[in-house]
Amino acid sequence: MKMKQILTAALAASLALLALAGCGGKTASSGEAAAKDYAQIIHDARDEEMNDSLMIIAPDAEGGFTALGGGAEEMSADDIKAQAENFILPMLGLEAGDYEDFAASVSIMNVRSYGIAIVKPAEGKAEAVQEALENYVTSQQLAMQNYLADQYEIAKAATVTTVPSGEVVLVCCEDSDAVLTSIQDALAA
Repeated sequence: MKMKQILTAALAASLALLALAGCGGKTASSGEAAAKDYAQIIHDARDEEMNDSLMIIAPDAEGGFTALGGGAEEMSADDIKAQAENFILPMLGLEAGDYEDFAASVSIMNVRSYGIAIVKPAEGKAEAVQEALENYVTSQQLAMQNYLADQYEIAKAATVTTVPSGEVVLVCCEDSDAVLTSIQDALAA
């Protein structure tokens, strides 16, 4: 009789563990969307040359910034933070309260029209983010208009759009249509 009680208890414990394990993977299907890796989405939309030459900056979980590609592995956390706060965000016209999340890659040299960003606006900031990124495009067009004809054509073809999932996407680069399509597809997945 004692053996039967032990087996019953062991079976009950096993079933409880299986029930807990089964519940572990249900968060995404119960309505919580998994966070999107915007930096990886930009990385995957670009060619190898761009990934090697221009880093992608994104906020990290600790309130700092992280970087992908473009020599980021050789930079300190302070250098990456300085790059984000002193160059990338000001060039895009974004401030800390404007976004919940973002990833961006921008050429800081004035001889290239290049900027790709995915920004998840903070609540009530969608219009401000859209305007900031449109202003970036306008500044690129004005800077290149009488300076570098090929870069002006890239700036003229730049796009700022809000996708159905709510992110504002900036694409100002060569082959912008293909890059934008790749980003839109990844954000929709």
